[in-house]
Amino acid sequence: MPAEPSDLDPQKLWQSQTTEYDPMTIAVIHEKARTFQARIWRRNAMEYAGCVIAILGILPAALHRGSWMMQSGGALIIIATIFVAWQLHRRTSGGTVPEAGEPLVGFYRAELIRQRDALRSVSVWYLAPFVPGMALLLLGRWFQSHATHRSLGTDHLIIALVAVIAVLVFLVIWLLNQRGAQSLQQRIDEL
Repeated sequence: MPAEPSDLDPQKLWQSQTTEYDPMTIAVIHEKARTFQARIWRRNAMEYAGCVIAILGILPAALHRGSWMMQSGGALIIIATIFVAWQLHRRTSGGTVPEAGEPLVGFYRAELIRQRDALRSVSVWYLAPFVPGMALLLLGRWFQSHATHRSLGTDHLIIALVAVIAVLVFLVIWLLNQRGAQSLQQRIDEL
């Protein structure tokens, strides 16, 4: 005979339910926060190094004397790279992980949210600033600075292919960042 509703103890019933997540101890949260901050620091250091390499790589285009469009495009890409480095620092550089006794869970959650939001908005602050410079650079190659060792048709085909590849790279970067944001959201939900 099934138990009558009055015979059920709500507290025992509630405690007997399985949990979706194992509860995290403060020590586990502290280690996760330290590991997360170290990963963010390494990622940002690699991004800053990439910015320096990008500036050095695009500098010849910015100094190209035969095409004002290529010069302008190169200069805009350098400006965009500096802007992106600043935004990366502003949006993602983390604080120091609090020691025991300080509000660790709140700190870790706030850092996860900040990183998630930065990844979600990457199209605005990370990708979009490069579009004007890339467009001017490609238009400069198309109209003003043709390769002398190949036909105009072949050169235009290569420029169009580079433009398609650039769009695909931007799309992949955006998709990877959206996926990363979803992963961070799951970590936030686990807290």
